[in-house]
Amino acid sequence: MQALRTELNLVSLADGAGLKESAPALSGPLQRLGERSTRSFEDLGELLAFRADCEAFWGQPVTALDLSRLRHGDLFAVHKAVALARLGRSPLEVTEGFCTASGSVDGVRLFPREIFWQRFKPLGTANGRLVIVSPRFGETGRDYYDAIQAMNHEGFDVVVIDHQWAGQSEGKAAEIDRGFGVARDLAAVSAWASTVQEREYGEIPGANVILAGKALGASAGVLGALTLSDAGLLKLDGRQMPVGLPGVLLSPWLGATSSVENSVRKWASHLPLVERVAVDYGDHTTLRLDSPRALRGVLKTLDKAKPDIDTICQTIEAGKGPAGRLYVIHGARDPFVDPEKSVWLTSQLSQRATLRMVDARYAKTQTAPFMREYVLDGLNALVAQSLRFKDSAAR
Repeated sequence: MQALRTELNLVSLADGAGLKESAPALSGPLQRLGERSTRSFEDLGELLAFRADCEAFWGQPVTALDLSRLRHGDLFAVHKAVALARLGRSPLEVTEGFCTASGSVDGVRLFPREIFWQRFKPLGTANGRLVIVSPRFGETGRDYYDAIQAMNHEGFDVVVIDHQWAGQSEGKAAEIDRGFGVARDLAAVSAWASTVQEREYGEIPGANVILAGKALGASAGVLGALTLSDAGLLKLDGRQMPVGLPGVLLSPWLGATSSVENSVRKWASHLPLVERVAVDYGDHTTLRLDSPRALRGVLKTLDKAKPDIDTICQTIEAGKGPAGRLYVIHGARDPFVDPEKSVWLTSQLSQRATLRMVDARYAKTQTAPFMREYVLDGLNALVAQSLRFKDSAAR
């Protein structure tokens, strides 16, 4: 529901001219929707009617999935209809489904899981690169629609997943089984996506799959899948994840800083009567932390993932890191996720890794505009590097 409220808020903030440009046929209904109080769900009927109007305009349902298979299926469909209308997209361009993640890490079998994905086809000429977006802990694919739209405009085909901790994938809300589970799930989606990429873009020179992750979705997810698969430690049932895929990591959580903010965060998580805690980290912005219960959940998740992330780091230190190129983005003044760990990571991978240290704190690096700008820069840099490598090899 929060994702739907956020989407409706974006509609209410958009000006009429912008809506007419992105979604001319549906700009009127969108404006009326933005002017009403539907963000508080006082009139679900109006939302359902808007979805029906969109489907009549498109001439097809907003999703081909059986809504009974989804959590809060009607709300998911409403949210997708609002988002597609705001972005000027259609259900033909944005599809969804499930991928079975099954396999083992270092000989230990992990419980299989159905992973939900959404695919956004490129706008304009496709460049042959299929990007898999791995959300941070607590987020779903619906938190990345605007960043994906920017990627699509650059010619990237994009698949975004829901991890086990939230959304439509199998799992327990706000929990993980272990760090290796996140890596295995992403590897399974990568193996499936590579078949799509080869089938549809195999003729394009340099076409490949690129992984892009944020925070825990970058460390346990992207880095874990790339490292463990390339080292031969991650085995899927069926087709394997391709070797040597490149990746973009935004604020990878490889360890916490010893900052005052982290100390306050841990302390606040044990206060039963405190509803919300704010840590002031700048002149104009304040990071609002979740309730103590939610904070305990985050800390518990990070503690649960840490042994497997440590193993991933040890594998890299032993010279068995990812074979593909990495582009790592980190806030130099991040008080929570240790930027020195990103320095260590890129130094271990030498010429295969690029570190972009940005003069920013954690909250700025997690915003949608930052994701659009810096992750897109990373994707384009990886594409340019691959083309230069092919040109030099050809000579």
